[in-house]
Amino acid sequence: MIKFLIRIIFVTSIVSIFLYYLQPQSIFYKNDLKRILEKNRVTFVTRLGPTTYYEIKNKKFGYHYSVMREFADFLGVELSVKVVNNISDARQMIASREADIIAGWSVINNNNIKTSYPYNRVDYVIVTRSKISRKSNIENILLENDIHTIESEIISNTEIDKEKKLKYSYRVWRDKNIDDLLKMLNDNEIMFLFMTSDEFKILSKYYRDIKIVHRHSVNEAEYWVVPSNIGSDLQIKISDFFDFMIDSNRLAIIYKNFFGQQQHTFVGSKIFIRDLLEIFPTYEFFFKEASKLFNFDWKLIASIGYQESRWKKDAVSYTGVKGIMMLTKDTAKEVGVEDRKDPRNSIFGGAKYLRSIYDRIDYDLDDNEKKWFAIAAYNIGLGHVEDAIMLATKDNVDIRKWADIEPYILMLSQSEYYRQTRYGYARGWETVKYVKNIKQYYDIIVFLDSQDKEVDEKDQEIPKTL
Repeated sequence: MIKFLIRIIFVTSIVSIFLYYLQPQSIFYKNDLKRILEKNRVTFVTRLGPTTYYEIKNKKFGYHYSVMREFADFLGVELSVKVVNNISDARQMIASREADIIAGWSVINNNNIKTSYPYNRVDYVIVTRSKISRKSNIENILLENDIHTIESEIISNTEIDKEKKLKYSYRVWRDKNIDDLLKMLNDNEIMFLFMTSDEFKILSKYYRDIKIVHRHSVNEAEYWVVPSNIGSDLQIKISDFFDFMIDSNRLAIIYKNFFGQQQHTFVGSKIFIRDLLEIFPTYEFFFKEASKLFNFDWKLIASIGYQESRWKKDAVSYTGVKGIMMLTKDTAKEVGVEDRKDPRNSIFGGAKYLRSIYDRIDYDLDDNEKKWFAIAAYNIGLGHVEDAIMLATKDNVDIRKWADIEPYILMLSQSEYYRQTRYGYARGWETVKYVKNIKQYYDIIVFLDSQDKEVDEKDQEIPKTL
């Protein structure tokens, strides 16, 4: 009897050990690709951020999101995206197959995961907005201050991987995103911020006084992360996908679309006046006719058109919108525009869409200010503008002017606030800059147009832009 029990225990132990080491190739996960195809859905887990994943007018965007979207199309399935706030949750989700792939997180390779082809490379940089004197010893200042960062295994695992103490002191925030920390930097609550070079390319267009003071590391790979026991069929399919993206140049095109364009940068009064003289006359009639039809100042419509496309009829943005007024496919369909690159159709469609937004804004606003709310919604979507108004209302702020709501538009990118809203995260800093630029273009056109007319002295004041 005792010998029999010993045999049972021995056999059970052998089987257990065998199953443990066999698990990476187990029957449960070797058909990951088959499971995805049968469900007609591939699920990514990522984080919210200006380079990863966000929404504009109920449409999803982001550099990393665009690559995810391409993979779903490559497989011929639907794309599902789940958002988490920390890396450990993301790792758990792929281990349990709540998600298939991690994207947009800096995850260090180890025995529990596998990584895809490194489809992008970035530098990790330390930035500041403080006016540090050229004579200052930046090394000493960095050593004396914390460097703040969102959760990243580039930082959290560096000490372990390199078996030496980090040179600088890093404060890792697991509950904040890069927008939160940038706000802290802008408000002088922190002195140094750690980010990727791609994040810097985007954010430095809107926060013009931030600068790189140190490069932590260069040419670091960004890749997808999958569980170590991924089925071989899915692993091969991911490799085939990146081969296709490289051969077709799709990766380079997507990157250029997101990081190669100067979005929402004020061009300067000299360039604007030159374009006003050389380009605008071609479309002046259309702007003025649209003004009459939709009861909007033509100078305002023209200013929006310049901000959107610099009056280029063939313009195409990184989000896929087209034409002088940069209409999306859905917006064009809504306002009855078939050819978004046709100048007249685009201008009339843009003015009609602006009017529809304006008429839907049902708040007690200053009559002269309501147009700026509509213009913000033209950029970011009315839902996000209403979210900002809701946040202001919670603070008992009486919204009457654009200046009243502007701080709450900025809050839409901060996790503490967007989690309270209906429509979630939005690049509020982009919209604030967008409206500011249009105001500047509008002031210039109003001033120049007033010189040939008898107008109020107020309209003859020289804009600060000039």
